[in-house]
Amino acid sequence: MREIGFSHVVITTSNAPQLGGFFAALGWHLHSTALFADAADFWGADMTQVAERWVAPSGACEVVLLPVTNTTAVLRPLDCAVTTPGGLFDINMRTWDSDWAREFLHTHGWRELVPAVAWQFGEVQTSEALYIQDDGIVMAVMQRLSPPLEGIEFDRMSDVFNSTQMVSNVETTLAFLKVLGFERFIDHAGPLPGEGPRVLQLEQHPADTAGIHLSIAHPEAAMSGSIELIDVPEHPLPCLPVPSTGGRGLRALAIPCHDVSETYAAVNDSEWSAQVCQPLAKRNLPGLLSGECFAVTGPDGGRLDLYQLAQ
Repeated sequence: MREIGFSHVVITTSNAPQLGGFFAALGWHLHSTALFADAADFWGADMTQVAERWVAPSGACEVVLLPVTNTTAVLRPLDCAVTTPGGLFDINMRTWDSDWAREFLHTHGWRELVPAVAWQFGEVQTSEALYIQDDGIVMAVMQRLSPPLEGIEFDRMSDVFNSTQMVSNVETTLAFLKVLGFERFIDHAGPLPGEGPRVLQLEQHPADTAGIHLSIAHPEAAMSGSIELIDVPEHPLPCLPVPSTGGRGLRALAIPCHDVSETYAAVNDSEWSAQVCQPLAKRNLPGLLSGECFAVTGPDGGRLDLYQLAQ
């Protein structure tokens, strides 16, 4: 079984006009789609009748906004520590200019959670900042400092190319993702170089214990559609009780499958069968998600929606 990375981010939000304005200002294309009873049942949200599908100019990435009321509980509290395990932590986008991105994001309802920090992995030096908005959604915004970023084209900000989960144990979640066809292709264990600890709010801990375990997984060792996992071995935090349905924030990553029935069978034949939160069925969901699909949650509650890849 060989699959590909995630193609969609599903967001339940009480701030759809503001989030939509953010994507519109970046040139993403809006497709409004009626929501049927299938959607409310699948995602467990008391939603309005219309979803917003925002498609990146490249056509390779999509964000589905599902409007909910502001009384819907957030999936991750706005004030929880960055390294708190539970659910999906962030979505990652690139920029050519971190200073420009800061002002642009502030204009569209995002505020700094962690100011931009320059740090280095091997020969790659990157500036990274974290932003958060009122649904508790976190965005990591990265600017490549050196060497120059090659082979990737975008205007001011890129597609959503990666999503991070803070987990209790990286190896456990990797074992789960392996059943879905994901394989680790980047691994780092130890202190974050330079000012890196500040990105994860670990600067208050002694340098010799502020290390992390970070792995990035994808079926084809690509960054586009990859899933990043981080744990903090020396300073673990209690895991958030993230519901498998309902809630407001980063609800799910949607992953296309070459054979969704085969993927579903692989999950049910594994030790992770109890993690299925929505069984395989044909559903009338927005856009490419419509058709055969199922949903499963990772060991720390990060939800993945798996659907049949159109032939």
